[in-house]
Amino acid sequence: LLSKKKLPSRTPGPSGPGVREGSFFFDNSRGLMQIIDGEPVTVPVRKGRGAEGVPEKHVRIIRKLIPVRDAVRELLKAQELDRPWKPAQVKLRIAWSSFVRAFGPINTTVVSTSEDAETGEVRETHRRPNLQPFLDDPDCWLVASIEDYDIETNTARPGPIFTERVIAPPAAPIITSASDALAVVLNERGHIDIDHIAELLHENVDDVIGELGDAIYRDPETGSWQTADAYLSGQVRDKLKVAEAAAALDFAYERNVTALQGVQPTDLRPSDITARLGAPWIPAADVVSFVHETMGAEIRIHHMPELASWTVEARQLGWMAAGTSEWGTDRRHAGDLIADALNSRVPQIFDTVKEGHAEKRVLNVVDTEAAKEKLQKIKTAFQTWIWSDPDRTDRLARVYNDRFNNIAPRRFNGDHLQLPGASGAFSLYRHQKRGIWRIVSAGSTYLAHAVGAGKTMTIAAGVMEQRRLGLIAKAMLVVPGHCLAQAAREFLALYPTARILVADETNFSKDKRHRFLSRAATAAWDAIIITHSAFRFIGVPSAFEQQMIRDELELYETLLTKVESDDRVSRKRLERLKEGLRERLEALSTRKDDLLTIGEIGVDQIIVDEAQEFRKLSFATNMSTLKGVDPNGSQRAWDLYAKSRFVETKNPGRALVLASGTPITNTLGEMFSVQRYLGYEALLQRGLHEFDAWASTFGDVTTELELQPNGKYKPVTRFATFVNVPELIAMFRSFADVVMPEDLRQYVKVPTLSTGARQIITAKPSAAFKRYQMVLDARIKAIEERDRPAEPGDDILLSVITDGRHAAIDLRLVDPDNDNEPDNKLNDLIGNAFRIWVETAQSSYVRADGKPFELAGAAQMIFSDLGTISVEKSRGFSAYRWIRDELVRRGVPASEIAFMQDFKKAQAKQRLFGDVRAGKVRFLVGSSDTMGTGVNAQLRLKALHHLDVPWLPSQIEQREGRILRQGNQHDVIDIFAYATEGSMDAQMWQNNERKARFIAAALSGDTSIRRLEDMGEGQANQFAMAKAIASGDPRLMQKAGLEADIARLERLRAAHIDDEHAVRRQIRDAEREIEYSTRRIEEIGQDIERLVPTAKEAFAIDVAGKAFIERKDAGRALMREILTLVQLQQEGESVIASIGGFDLEFSGERFGKDGYRYNTVLMRSGADYEIELPVTVTPLGAIARLEHTLVGFEDEQERCRQRLADAERRLGSYRSRQGGDFAFAGELTEKRRQLAGIEADLASSIDGQDHRAAA
Repeated sequence: LLSKKKLPSRTPGPSGPGVREGSFFFDNSRGLMQIIDGEPVTVPVRKGRGAEGVPEKHVRIIRKLIPVRDAVRELLKAQELDRPWKPAQVKLRIAWSSFVRAFGPINTTVVSTSEDAETGEVRETHRRPNLQPFLDDPDCWLVASIEDYDIETNTARPGPIFTERVIAPPAAPIITSASDALAVVLNERGHIDIDHIAELLHENVDDVIGELGDAIYRDPETGSWQTADAYLSGQVRDKLKVAEAAAALDFAYERNVTALQGVQPTDLRPSDITARLGAPWIPAADVVSFVHETMGAEIRIHHMPELASWTVEARQLGWMAAGTSEWGTDRRHAGDLIADALNSRVPQIFDTVKEGHAEKRVLNVVDTEAAKEKLQKIKTAFQTWIWSDPDRTDRLARVYNDRFNNIAPRRFNGDHLQLPGASGAFSLYRHQKRGIWRIVSAGSTYLAHAVGAGKTMTIAAGVMEQRRLGLIAKAMLVVPGHCLAQAAREFLALYPTARILVADETNFSKDKRHRFLSRAATAAWDAIIITHSAFRFIGVPSAFEQQMIRDELELYETLLTKVESDDRVSRKRLERLKEGLRERLEALSTRKDDLLTIGEIGVDQIIVDEAQEFRKLSFATNMSTLKGVDPNGSQRAWDLYAKSRFVETKNPGRALVLASGTPITNTLGEMFSVQRYLGYEALLQRGLHEFDAWASTFGDVTTELELQPNGKYKPVTRFATFVNVPELIAMFRSFADVVMPEDLRQYVKVPTLSTGARQIITAKPSAAFKRYQMVLDARIKAIEERDRPAEPGDDILLSVITDGRHAAIDLRLVDPDNDNEPDNKLNDLIGNAFRIWVETAQSSYVRADGKPFELAGAAQMIFSDLGTISVEKSRGFSAYRWIRDELVRRGVPASEIAFMQDFKKAQAKQRLFGDVRAGKVRFLVGSSDTMGTGVNAQLRLKALHHLDVPWLPSQIEQREGRILRQGNQHDVIDIFAYATEGSMDAQMWQNNERKARFIAAALSGDTSIRRLEDMGEGQANQFAMAKAIASGDPRLMQKAGLEADIARLERLRAAHIDDEHAVRRQIRDAEREIEYSTRRIEEIGQDIERLVPTAKEAFAIDVAGKAFIERKDAGRALMREILTLVQLQQEGESVIASIGGFDLEFSGERFGKDGYRYNTVLMRSGADYEIELPVTVTPLGAIARLEHTLVGFEDEQERCRQRLADAERRLGSYRSRQGGDFAFAGELTEKRRQLAGIEADLASSIDGQDHRAAA
């Protein structure tokens, strides 16, 4: 588009504050110009229908925007330099008004949609006709940020810059105390500078330290000063050890020790800790002992923590009855099952059968189930055995507490932040300043902030503060495509003088790549803002990826040298891994870096908004056959991971900031992925960097009865129980800053639910519906019995599930010839929605300006992803159309009902939302996709209806976020969910319940929940309630009650086990005390017999072989001997004197570079008594100390007798309590028996004819 012809030297160059590289300007004689490579270049204008040059309309737009840009820059410069700025504000208003009159708002946005013919995916394209011509100007987005644009109405209002001072010189701080000075220095420098604080206070450093007191601590490892919240948090057990070692050498660190002792996590009791076979913190030797004591067999186990790999050699168990009968089966002996448990494998036993001339492997279900049962028996026995020995219990509980229960949470506080350069028109919330300070002080962070928390401004301020403090040089902000313009505008609205570069995928076309690279790499940008899709065009240097692989190869080579010669399994696995890496390395060696690389651009921090889109990192696992474990990752997630690893090498600890309102949306693997992104070092330290090791510590495999699409039950093994949850949460929250939706209620007004929860309305299943369930049952059996892969046109399970879900709404969705059933859930919804329409007909509402709307009446939303208008062709019936027709039949005007899918274009959507706000439309009917996001129609919403159940909790949250939203003029609203008893609805709620439990627990930070079955209040409870009510099966209700009773009794049993542990420990301690006291009584008696009195004139001592009877002379000789040995830095033990029948031994040792220490002990029977004889003690003082140790032997012996008697009393007392039965054991057994009976009854309906509704 640009002519490279240089202007003659006489042509006047650009001038004024707004002209930079890439800037447009207008020359009276040459027309539109642009600065390219530092030189003014003419911009050719397209003539007529020609293809070359810029269209004339674009030139007119640019010409109108240049004065706006110049006025903005002039205004900001005047405010920055504290010069008169009102005239520039007038100029800006005139220039902006002129542009808006000619072309409309600067940010005018046209949204178009297109549908992918193959996938059916609908994509939105945002076109900005007034900004597009100006995009090459470096100040394009600064100009865009000056107006408040409403995309719904396509109108804009002048922003704060038109009326307020947005840039002000920083106010001089008021410092009246050391804490004031500390806040000022933290704001200025981002860390404590004790000398600067003293300088501000005009005091000496020691006085300042004393005045700040417990607000700061010196870290003995680094010598630097830290704020109390930073020092007294994190891995505080390790910090305490360091502080104690430092305090031994320097008393000044005693205050560190005292403070750290106060924040140590309370040790978990053994009953709190779930110890599973395969957990990396349980040594292989303990598993060997378990097998020896439980099965009477000798086995060998090799554990390779680097790969989370265990190998078991247990040939003996292959022929012992204990291995093939009691603890295993004849096809999977106990040794193999132990290896399965350690490696998180599910045993599967196959038969080889002949089919024609070929052979194939077929799963033997009976033998597999038998092996699974024995595996569960081994796991249960191990969990009982592991805590049965007091010494082992103490040791392992200590290991677990030190490795996992070792984090004290840091409470960040950003109240001191002044944010130099930020616009005074904005006042940030406390949680935003907290997030900013966390990014500044801690580096890599996950901003898990709910929608409406103001993430973009938190990110912008975090970037600018890090830039100001020199912590980063160039940030890259990666945002969804539809948020690009909004992110750029909000960034510049908060920081008007920031230098940002904005780009989407169009900037990475071949003809534009070089230009973008040169602009990105050669200028000192504060931030480069690009879209998720454009981010993939930026590469990772292939040399770096090759080095990553070489490092991994080197690790495997090192591991091979450690593998024992007889551990063939580990050796083979390592060789296979090495071979795979070599193949990847070879492929990379031929790859050319034809993309821009993150290194070339100079980015040293990546910030990703809506980071849940990158949540699926692939991982290796033995558990991929289990439900709930998805090891398959996405390319975009791996791409981000590789780039963040590269940036980490350039800027350690600050490579990545993630932001999302829904950090965990679906599976357990997502939490592991998030920790790999931001907490990899913590995983590595704890031996959890491999998924199976992580899952063995925090997860458990459970077999549950799950409802099938035919309404019956089937046992399914899944990874759905999470254990040791608080330790997992602590690791997550060590880098995550969490703001929940309820946290925002203190800032914004959001309506509440009338009943405090979602209301479940259930419909009774009709006889026809039950008959249709039998049809589904027959289809499932036919699919299961099919002995070949599915072919096009065959029935598949997904079709059965889909039909089952449709049938639960209305049987006409599976057969249009069915009759209308007045009491099905579709008609229940219509009746309820009509009732609300009538009851709220007179409700009135007001506009933003306070004036009332002309029309009265509340609005409602009806959600369903099934039965839409589009399925009418294939199914012959539409729930949407029936809703509309029935509401109209009952008296609702057709004009008041709208289907969201009829409004595809943005302008049409905005008109629709305007009609809802105005009361013209009172029913919006749509799906999660069409109505779940981007709907600003909450003003009149009184009720929301779920006709179906979405797959994910996040979809339910999105739906309900339309009504539970700021701007809704109702104080109280209703949310209804509709279910058909005995249908697929129950399983859908069950799935959502399972997922919601984990997400709610992880984000809430509730450390009282140790297992995820203990459901807390709120969203997860509502899912459970929906499942129970929708079931309609009294057996399931009984099952839920029994499970609750058993959970309560299990907690009582855990307390009983803890008591038993305590009793055993007391018995052990008493026995040790008896043994010790008995021995000491005898030894002290020996000392009494050999004691030679030294009192008064009987004094005598030998020092270095010479006898003395004068105390003063003896003391001089003794201290001279000690001083000589100290000066010689004598090492080892040597006898230097003898007194009263006992030798005095000197022991010295060197340490560190020049350190030396010694001690002196009196050699007594069975125990040596240390006597402090520092070189500074006087001769008589030294002798007095020696003689003092020779008196009181009889008193010492008497004290031992008393301790012996006390220990014997304690032993008798505790032995009487040992082995006491659990008082509620009978009740627990009976409850379990009843539960097993109900579960068997439910399970039997798989093959039986019992078609009662179940959940």
